[in-house]
Amino acid sequence: MSSNGSQRNELEDFEAYLEPDFDAGNFANSLLISTNGHDNTILDLQTPLKKLKYDLVELDKRMKLISSTNYESLTSNFTQIEQYRTILQDRINPHLDTINKPFERIRKEVIEPYDDAVRLNNALKNIHQTLELLRTTSFFIFIIQQLEELQGGVTSGDVVKTSRLYSQLMNLYDSVTSNGGVKSDHNNNVMSIKLIRDYRATAITRRQSLIHECSMTINSETSRSSSLNLKNIKLYNHLQALYILDVKEFYQIFDKSTMQRQVSTSGNQLSKALQSPRNFMAILSEVQESNAAYFDKLDEVLTKWNLPHDSNKPDENFLMLVLSYYKTESLSLLFWQKLAQQLKRNIVATMARGGPIAKNLKVYSQGLKTSVEEKFGEQIKSNILDALSMIDYK
Repeated sequence: MSSNGSQRNELEDFEAYLEPDFDAGNFANSLLISTNGHDNTILDLQTPLKKLKYDLVELDKRMKLISSTNYESLTSNFTQIEQYRTILQDRINPHLDTINKPFERIRKEVIEPYDDAVRLNNALKNIHQTLELLRTTSFFIFIIQQLEELQGGVTSGDVVKTSRLYSQLMNLYDSVTSNGGVKSDHNNNVMSIKLIRDYRATAITRRQSLIHECSMTINSETSRSSSLNLKNIKLYNHLQALYILDVKEFYQIFDKSTMQRQVSTSGNQLSKALQSPRNFMAILSEVQESNAAYFDKLDEVLTKWNLPHDSNKPDENFLMLVLSYYKTESLSLLFWQKLAQQLKRNIVATMARGGPIAKNLKVYSQGLKTSVEEKFGEQIKSNILDALSMIDYK
């Protein structure tokens, strides 16, 4: 066969046809453009066709020339190719078939069943996720429907049910949006549902409004000892509701509405009594009587009223709950401890200012202590005497 240089010379006029990215359509288009000028009014197809025919004839001539010039080499190469084909068919292919048969068996008996199983498993996963999505969505819808039905007007009897629904709903929202752990795809998809996603803000606002309503009701209903009775179901329901909605808020509101208010009111009375020591014992007796009545009634209702049945401590009553919170034996004892602390601060401030009031207190100091010793029990006596000791403190 001729050298590479002679081959390139033989094909040098056909480079365009030998390009790796040769495209017949693009080549025909360029050929038409090159043989038709801008001034032509009629499309000339004859010239490009003649060029193509000329190239075909020329190429045929050159191929004949190459084959005649390199006849012996071509014949030898074709003979070798035929020999290789025979070897491939007679020797190699049978062995390849023998090798391929076990692999084909493995493919049919192992790989294909495994692929089918993987596809089925993925399908089952998708079905499971869809079912979980529908299940979780149905929980949301069920609670939202009930809340909307109650939204028309929440009565005292409905407030506990409403608080439970809001608590359940917010727990659901937390479970599907929490970043504390890995969440499955269906949980994320739940929040892609517009109704559920948009209702969250509404639920948060309404829940906060219900907490405020419970707080105001508890504050109002505990302001008078006459309201502290077992027939006051309104107070009981709102105590339950607030405990369900927000335990921390429950403790804060209970403390503010009962203990803090009683201590503040009684403390102001005793503070004024310091200005007139002659009346101190009479006012102290009034404070003792009014608060004894108040805390006796409060103890009674809190003892009879149990925590919500779906709480962690359904058998525990509210009195046990608040005593555990305050870490005290009784609310009355805690009241006198706090009242004595406030009285002590007032006495210290009064004595520090000096003047007639401080002098008057020193005059009546021993008489006040003796009266307290004689008139009050140990629970009150020890706390008040500790406060009165500040009169003579140097």
